[in-house]
Amino acid sequence: MHTLNPNVLKNQIRQIEPYCVTNRLEIDSWKSYTGMHVSPNNIVLDENPPIQMYLGDRWKVGYDETRYFESEITVPAEFEGKKVYLSIDFGGEAIVRINGQIVGAVSSEENFGWVHRTEILFKDGVKPGEKLNIQVEGAVNCAGFCDRAIAGAKYMEYTLNKAELIAVDRLTESYWFDISTAWDAYEHCEDEYVKSRLFNAMDNSVHQLDFDLGVEAFIASVPKAVNVLWGEIEKINYSSPGEIIMAGHSHLDVAWLWTVREITRKTARTFSNNLALMDNYPDFKFTQSQAVLYDFMKKHYPDIYERVKEKVKNGQWEIVGNAWVEADTNIASGESLIRQLLYGREFFMKEFGVSSDIYWLPDCFGFTWALPQIIKRSGMKYFMTSKLFYNDTNEFPYSVFRWRSHSGDEILAYLCKKPYQSEYDAEYITTLRKNNRQNSIVDVSCGMFGYGDGGGGCTFNQVERGKRLEKLPGMPKTRNGKVSEFFHAIDGDFDKLPVYDGELYYENHRGTFTSQAFIKKNNRRGEFMMRNAEILNVFGGDYPAEDMEKAWKILLINQFHDILPGTSIHEAMENTREEYAELRELGGRLVRDGKNKILNNVSVKNDSILVWNMLTWQTKGLVKADIPYAVKGIKNSDGKLLASKAYDEDGKHYIEFYADPVPAFGYGVFTLCNETAEFDTVKATKNSLENKYLKVTLDDNGLLDEVIDKQTGRQILTGKGNLLTVSHDKPVHESAWNMEFDYQMKFWALDKAESIEVIESSPLRGVIRVVRKFHESTITQDIILEKDKPTVDFDTTVDWHEREKVLKAEFPVDIRSRNASCEIAHGAAEYPTHYNTSYDQAKFEFCAHKWADLSEGGYGASIINDCKYGYNVHD
Repeated sequence: MHTLNPNVLKNQIRQIEPYCVTNRLEIDSWKSYTGMHVSPNNIVLDENPPIQMYLGDRWKVGYDETRYFESEITVPAEFEGKKVYLSIDFGGEAIVRINGQIVGAVSSEENFGWVHRTEILFKDGVKPGEKLNIQVEGAVNCAGFCDRAIAGAKYMEYTLNKAELIAVDRLTESYWFDISTAWDAYEHCEDEYVKSRLFNAMDNSVHQLDFDLGVEAFIASVPKAVNVLWGEIEKINYSSPGEIIMAGHSHLDVAWLWTVREITRKTARTFSNNLALMDNYPDFKFTQSQAVLYDFMKKHYPDIYERVKEKVKNGQWEIVGNAWVEADTNIASGESLIRQLLYGREFFMKEFGVSSDIYWLPDCFGFTWALPQIIKRSGMKYFMTSKLFYNDTNEFPYSVFRWRSHSGDEILAYLCKKPYQSEYDAEYITTLRKNNRQNSIVDVSCGMFGYGDGGGGCTFNQVERGKRLEKLPGMPKTRNGKVSEFFHAIDGDFDKLPVYDGELYYENHRGTFTSQAFIKKNNRRGEFMMRNAEILNVFGGDYPAEDMEKAWKILLINQFHDILPGTSIHEAMENTREEYAELRELGGRLVRDGKNKILNNVSVKNDSILVWNMLTWQTKGLVKADIPYAVKGIKNSDGKLLASKAYDEDGKHYIEFYADPVPAFGYGVFTLCNETAEFDTVKATKNSLENKYLKVTLDDNGLLDEVIDKQTGRQILTGKGNLLTVSHDKPVHESAWNMEFDYQMKFWALDKAESIEVIESSPLRGVIRVVRKFHESTITQDIILEKDKPTVDFDTTVDWHEREKVLKAEFPVDIRSRNASCEIAHGAAEYPTHYNTSYDQAKFEFCAHKWADLSEGGYGASIINDCKYGYNVHD
């Protein structure tokens, strides 16, 4: 006879868990005091005396605040020899210390859908009569708080829900994991034979239990139930399809719904939890990336850091990624991506003696085509992500593939087609197996289990269930292991894998190319500055390695994939302003020092101006310099008078001139003089600009009607050029991340000018200033045509007071091409100008760096910018 209704058996299984607990000691009384988290692991306590709090009381906490709770208990005699947990749910997130030592962390069920954990496991149990001083360092759960903070809330209010010492019967708890995991496997098994046998095994096992006769009677019946369950399961004939290696992991955003300051505590919570798991489960393996997090632990939680070192050495803790942070790879330059690996790998080698061959980016908003080149030439072989699993239009065609860069370099890439924060359960491993598109080539897949971003990584519950899934029929063969084991297992099939040649474009989160414009601007200028500092100090000798590394690390941490894309909370974004100011000061000094070292070896007359060129080609252009005395003109090194303008302003003397030539990677010397000469003027009226290369015609509202290439006579525009448009930006969700395909259906064309005036018409340049308004915002543009440049410059200042709007500049050009060529890291990539396929349509917005070019048969037009990244080129 068997149970006919599966729900009856399911309900009986649910009733087993409470019998695991044999003893409870409620911890009701707590001393509480508060402080401010002013810097990593630096909490300034307030001057108010501690207060007494009890279970059921409410408490408040906001960003950067800390609430401590302390209590002392004596372990009762009945806890001796038993498995013991400390169970705490006070709300928010908290580091837990016992007798002064960090033992783990908890997060609350009150976190509004965010993950929770409430148990701390004592590795060696507790001793009767032992005194335990328990300290809970409570903080707000930023993920649960952020929406309320945006709405104006200053704090979250939580309840002291639970605090107790719990003793469990080891065999009963083990049986609970056995049968509940078996039920999980039963619900997700697709083999009907196995499924029926699993059901019978569980049914027969449960009917050995003595329910409702008291805890002791129930526990006494458990051994027979265990024997029946596993005795019948072991008789089931089943061959597992393939293998799933499950890596313990905690994805930690350096900033997101919290600031960089708070991630230090989040890292301490997460690391301490997983270290405790390693102590309790010697076979447990955990994978973690980002050198900066380890550096934070080294500086602020040295005890945790030393324990991590031990676990790396014994093989339980796997370091992956080699990067300083998990950086955005769309916006960051190629040099920045290389520096991420340079400093990250150097840190791991120095501190741990290890270097990973896996580039680890589970969560990032697309992956530049240059990445395989950078990865391979940095001595790495593998790439792992799961982000493309969330595409909004097309399913990415492969799970395991050879990813080829624009240089032809190839690496082995893996797209985990399941979330990177998950349970270790039957649903995950069976779905992951199905989702592996290359099952016919490789029979191994890799998944991740554990909670991130304050969730604390893996749980003992996940580890226990994973151990049982390894033994259950009807499931893919699975085990907790390292990511490196997965890649090494499939490396031999590299030549059999399909090739993907191109950018891994993420069909989602397209707004990240544009959000928080000041971040993008500071990043671009920081990258330029650090490049110049590098060149000058290499040429100047006596390379300042320590200061260069310090400056680079400021830039690198702010390239994290929720900082640079502009997808963190306001507080985190604003904190970058101070960091970028520090970078400008330090980087600026490095540039000046580098120049001065070179100048020490250069003989320059007092009446000379030295102009630097950090480009790799000879150039010319406008220069403005303050000078010690009044002059009339300036000459180049050949004695040729140059177009210039000398003037006084605010009691100082200045000269502007057209420096020509300035050699590549070098400097030009120009001599002040009191001679003048006549030069052709760059013509400027309210409706036109003209130099020897271009003739630009503007309509009465300052829009470009014509841009005529005087060398070919070709009119470049087909419509109004430099037309500013404001479009609705109302995505379905995540407005800092997303732009929808139809965002330009509703737009306002800023085709009326508030004012137009000629600012300058001189031998150096012509400048027309156009002011436009939209709602509460003002856009001021200087349209500039310089003396000897075949480009029109737009110096734009935006005083922006709008929400959920996108400002774009349009240039309709008379060029026929199916693709635009755009700069990316270390090269260029093409993007479609049409919507032929769903893949083309999905790229309605894309990321490019300093230029985008549309060309046909030897002729083209380009847009060049100094701080923007979001483009579209569709008709």
